Amino acid sequence: MFPTLFAFGPFELRTATVCTLLAVLSCLYVFWRKGREEHYEEQQLFDTFFLAGLIGLLVARASFILLHSGDFGFAVSKWLDLGLYPGVIGKVGMLAATMVLLRQAKRYKWDVFEVLDFWILALTTGLIFLFLGFFFDGTGMGVPTSLPVGIIFPSVVEPHHPVQLYATIFFLGLSTYLWRVEKNYRMYRWYRSSQTGAETGFLVGMFAVVTGFFFTFLSFITPAELVF
Repeated sequence: MFPTLFAFGPFELRTATVCTLLAVLSCLYVFWRKGREEHYEEQQLFDTFFLAGLIGLLVARASFILLHSGDFGFAVSKWLDLGLYPGVIGKVGMLAATMVLLRQAKRYKWDVFEVLDFWILALTTGLIFLFLGFFFDGTGMGVPTSLPVGIIFPSVVEPHHPVQLYATIFFLGLSTYLWRVEKNYRMYRWYRSSQTGAETGFLVGMFAVVTGFFFTFLSFITPAELVF
């Protein structure tokens, strides 16, 4: 693994931190770029992104604390200390962020499914870097395995499924596919509801179905205590 990117004396720059920053920036860039291409107000795009991200992070953290209330109790210092007491439930946070996005879309009178398509493109791009950071950090490994794909992570002595790497490859492939079809799917004959074209929202449906199957598969090779 490659958990530390750079170290100088007491200062240490972790690879996971850099990858997380890249995930946020790439997600923001894609969301802003797609919105600008469709002539959305840039200030509204930025406000929506940061509000959705903030609420998503808070809900992801709060849901983890509730699920592990015995470990956290009512100690606010533990709730806020992500260094010593890490943990979020990513899927819950993403759902909360998406709900905020829907609310903002209705507020600004945006095309809801078009904005969701932007959001999905942004998420799939950002998740590539996020899971790559998990892999380099050696966190979030799968169950032990004797298969050739197994990797010996730091602090363990037997090979485990590199589920973070599986997720990185999956989202890289999904992102590539979605970007490829994004410009053309409205004209697919099997998708069109009329002779002129089709409604937006194809990317949302594809993302929901494919990631649902993928994370169901991952659940069989992921420890029960590990929650993404």
